Amino acid sequence: MSTRRALAIAMLCATPAAAWALSWPQVPLPDGTRTAYVDRHIVYNGLDMQAQVFRSSEKPDALIAFYRRRWGDKVVVNRLGAYQVVGHMQGDYFMTIQLRGLGSGSEGRIGIVDVVHVPKHPVLGKGLPIPIGSKVFNDIRYPDDPIPARTVAMRNAFSPRQNDSYFREHLEADHWKPDGRSQCDDRRCTARYARGDSRMLVVSLRGDDGYSQVVLNMQTP
Repeated sequence: MSTRRALAIAMLCATPAAAWALSWPQVPLPDGTRTAYVDRHIVYNGLDMQAQVFRSSEKPDALIAFYRRRWGDKVVVNRLGAYQVVGHMQGDYFMTIQLRGLGSGSEGRIGIVDVVHVPKHPVLGKGLPIPIGSKVFNDIRYPDDPIPARTVAMRNAFSPRQNDSYFREHLEADHWKPDGRSQCDDRRCTARYARGDSRMLVVSLRGDDGYSQVVLNMQTP
């Protein structure tokens, strides 16, 4: 995600403000605002969302006043650290504009979340082998990417080597083949797998608290 955001920020100087895709509500933007997509469609732990970054020639107070004029009493404004967050519910979607001052203008992020069509009990990591006792805390899909991708992150008490052995056994049983470029030591294990045109990267990293974080990144054409 950090790479995506860095690329998006780099595009800001060249990309004029644009409307959202037709299936999503349009977030109004004042003149002098430039945007870039972080992702046009993300499924984050079961929530469908869309994300952009922006820069504006307007100062934060002017941007907030702009949205108060557009949305009236249907807007909420809160502070989150160095940012001010403008929120508005429109139909099935909740829109947020998170902004802060930058030079003589502003910068920030725009998010739209479908809050109606939400699974009641999303099963994070569904369809993947999960070591017993693991806590899956992120399951992020990028279904509209040129190559659809998914990233699943979990935490457990196993060592990187134990995690590496577990995933190798279970993935090979599911017809994933290691590509021979695996690396493993007491602190970190990295393994790559292929199944047809699909690719998977499994990284297990031991933290200072003795627990490991495991990240699986998959690309499925």
